[in-house]
Amino acid sequence: MKVKFLKLNNLVVVRLMSLLALAAAMLLATACKKDGIYRPDKKLSRIAQYYEKTLQRYDSNTKTWKTIHKDSTARRDAEKWAWNDNLLHHIDVYQNGEKVSTVAFVYDGKRLVRTNFSNTKTYIEYEYDGRHLKTMTHKNQKGETMWTETLEYDGKHISSLTTSASGAATKAGHDLGHTLALQAVLGDATVARDIAEACRKNDGSKATETVWDFEWKNDNIRSVTNRESGSKTSYRHDDKTNPLRGLLATMTGIGETSNDYAFANRNNITVAERDGTKNSYSYTYSDDLPASRSQSIVDHYTQGYRYVETTIQYFEYVEE
Repeated sequence: MKVKFLKLNNLVVVRLMSLLALAAAMLLATACKKDGIYRPDKKLSRIAQYYEKTLQRYDSNTKTWKTIHKDSTARRDAEKWAWNDNLLHHIDVYQNGEKVSTVAFVYDGKRLVRTNFSNTKTYIEYEYDGRHLKTMTHKNQKGETMWTETLEYDGKHISSLTTSASGAATKAGHDLGHTLALQAVLGDATVARDIAEACRKNDGSKATETVWDFEWKNDNIRSVTNRESGSKTSYRHDDKTNPLRGLLATMTGIGETSNDYAFANRNNITVAERDGTKNSYSYTYSDDLPASRSQSIVDHYTQGYRYVETTIQYFEYVEE
């Protein structure tokens, strides 16, 4: 499962919306908590992001890499979270310093039942079976179902996730924006494109269905496997508190990385590896919570030269 990284561009916004919408839906079930009720120990208030790309040349004399060119963005707001007491009310999303959309959350009591996207006018409805989230139904502005995720459980942990797409989703498969939205749901850009391609080939007379199986170690996902293709992504984690536990989102909640099912884990992902491709993440901490998350991607594009892309997300919490 190749973890894809998107640079800042207009398409990121579509992806952000789906990530954020699904974010508040998924709570890990415990004996005292129900899915759909997000109650972090500390509430996020703001997420900022910094990005840079450097061109480096290898110096054979010093045996080190020297930076010969650097492009970067300033540290800017990426997200602002608004709370109504203990309920996440909405998230304002920013791009290049400008507000581009608002994601609003609707509750039945304290349980999330719907997420609305201001930019696309689409929404997601959530249905529960007892304490577990059972389905997430994505609908367009006409109220037509585009695709549905159905979850199965083994005790308190998710055992499988099935995505079914037909009808409106077949047409949506032509839209890159929906491909990115699928990526937000599934945590993998390659799989999202596979589903979108299946939709394009489907005449709408039958559902396009994809299933992922989950393996766990304690309260962290150890691996996720595509049942049809057999492709498998393995994960490792730190021993610190994941502030997004219960949120189907990236560590930033908005981000430049695919989400790696961070919503489900007690701890923070440090490694995601698939088919020999390894992505590593490093953190700084404030007490037991991440204060920042960084990742560098190295591309040896020709002998003696390489590109290094670094993305850093910074987290701020509500002072209470």
